[in-house]
Amino acid sequence: EKKTLKLLLKNGRATDTEIAEKLRITKQAVGKIRKKLEDGGVIKGYKPEIDFGKLGINTFAIAILKFQTKAWEDFGEIGIEDELRKTPQIISVYRIPEGSSTHIVLYGFESFSELDRYFHVMRSVKSYNQYIETQKIYTFSNHSLIKNSPSNLFVKAIDNMGKDKSLLPLSLREIDIFKNNLNK
Repeated sequence: EKKTLKLLLKNGRATDTEIAEKLRITKQAVGKIRKKLEDGGVIKGYKPEIDFGKLGINTFAIAILKFQTKAWEDFGEIGIEDELRKTPQIISVYRIPEGSSTHIVLYGFESFSELDRYFHVMRSVKSYNQYIETQKIYTFSNHSLIKNSPSNLFVKAIDNMGKDKSLLPLSLREIDIFKNNLNK
């Protein structure tokens, strides 16, 4: 399963036959493994890796936001976050557990002038924006993007699965402790 998942991280379009050849198992076995990973929610989908710049998205902003208390009262926590999900300029939104800030948002724009218009004009027309205080904005260009994939993190996590003995059930940890004591 780990090897199959790592191969799919390298190429999500790899066929079961291609994976089977690399792992020297049957394509039916790969199909069962893939289905188990999909049904278990480990694999949520297969998405293309797209070059932002080739689509004309050349400017980004990371904003640290604070949602006013009234936002939670008027929209509810999920309601205001749903509004953010609908905003096409927003790439991702993260809730953060800090008192002075509530969210970090990554935006994408075609140009700095579009970014400027968004933060000065377009944001003022959305009804929920009256509830949001922008505390800090960091802007950068598409050429500043160094890494845009969690693949290496996923490979590390896959490699470490099952290695942390503290996560084993107590009965299995006791067996390991007993084995270690015998070897001393």
